[in-house]
Amino acid sequence: MTKSSRIVLLIGAMVLLFPLLAACGGSDDDAETASSSPTAMAAASTPTEQSTTPEPESDTDPTATSSAASVDPTPTAASDPTATPAAQVEPTATSETTDAEPEPTTAPEPPPQYGTEFVYGWNVAMRGDDTGRAHNLNTNIVVQQSGFEWVRFQMEWSQFQRGPESWDPLPMDRVIQDVYSSGLKILVTVAKAPDWALDPSGQQLLSDYGAFEEFMAFVSDRYNGRVQAWEIWNEQNLAHEVNGYVRASDYVDLLRAGHNGIKRGDPNALIVFGGLTPNGVNDPTIAIDDVQYMEEIYAYNNGEVLQYYDIMGSHVSATQTTPDQSWPDNPGPEGWSDHPSFYFRRAEELRQVMVDNGDAETMMWITEFGWTTENQATGYEYGQFNSEEDVAQYLTRSFEIMLDEWDWVTGAFVWNLNWTTLTTPDDEKYPWSAINEDWSPRPAYTAMRELPKR
Repeated sequence: MTKSSRIVLLIGAMVLLFPLLAACGGSDDDAETASSSPTAMAAASTPTEQSTTPEPESDTDPTATSSAASVDPTPTAASDPTATPAAQVEPTATSETTDAEPEPTTAPEPPPQYGTEFVYGWNVAMRGDDTGRAHNLNTNIVVQQSGFEWVRFQMEWSQFQRGPESWDPLPMDRVIQDVYSSGLKILVTVAKAPDWALDPSGQQLLSDYGAFEEFMAFVSDRYNGRVQAWEIWNEQNLAHEVNGYVRASDYVDLLRAGHNGIKRGDPNALIVFGGLTPNGVNDPTIAIDDVQYMEEIYAYNNGEVLQYYDIMGSHVSATQTTPDQSWPDNPGPEGWSDHPSFYFRRAEELRQVMVDNGDAETMMWITEFGWTTENQATGYEYGQFNSEEDVAQYLTRSFEIMLDEWDWVTGAFVWNLNWTTLTTPDDEKYPWSAINEDWSPRPAYTAMRELPKR
């Protein structure tokens, strides 16, 4: 990209930042437990003139009581998770919706390591409130019927540990117990530092990174054997995820602390590098280009970061471009397509940075990717160009690419399964979902259920 183009992109980014903040729809008061928006795409001023400003995440409170659930299905019949997926989604919870408090305990035997076989996962919306169990069990069943075995959702540090000595683990206990009881495997993304832990001077993210180490030691021990993998932070190259200013050094310090804590609490758990938001902006008060950020991470302190993770996590954008297109050699249609961060194949550029920095032996999980259909939220106008059938085809083709062309990718988590069941159509997360709010399948879900699992 030329210098003049970068200047134009940055000006566009600054102008469009505020409407994007309004568009993403997530806050600490939201009523869902789940991952963030699929990728912080560059936002559009018009369909044909597109800047590369990342959209803010729509992360939500993993511990809040859900007040927006439009479906609260009644448990009726048992479902065999080993059975061949049914022709229709049948989310019927398998056990009574009692409110007995789960008591997470250490598993008697250490769980096997994961990361060598291909991981098929969904980003899911779960409920941690005391009436959310039927929703969670139904989610588990829909995941199982698709033939996927992993789920990903977010744990907000700020909600779990509200003060240095103030803990609120019960909502997350409920979610993890509900998923664990189904036999599904769990990737938890830890993000959102509490105010009390932030550095008041703004010179670094946390005033004491030891606080995060202690937090990760506590939660990894509490959920030892129940959570198979921990992703440390979410889109940390986006300023609002790291207290307003992006620094590679902050993340290396954070990842070191998280790694050390997890190794104390559950040495068998996988540690995943936090997926970055794809974008072309280089202003640390907004975001840093994900490729450049990775280069800065590796350069910091002579590659110290290599010690602290088992899997490289990544997020890849997908606007109205297909999985086979790329910039500039095989561009998509005009609009939302004039930068590599708009393409699924952005992952290849991230991989090249890994190889160039001696990290070729580490495998990658794409922890968020997907396509939206028509979307009411500002900044997602490109969704109008994707039909439901398009999305189904794009997801299927993406898995073919990962399995046949990218031997360095060993897992992928589709964004998203079921936000429709907890939010409304004007929320940006709603049209990314693979099922409808009544739990019936959209073509994307059917395609994933029919996808051959290797």
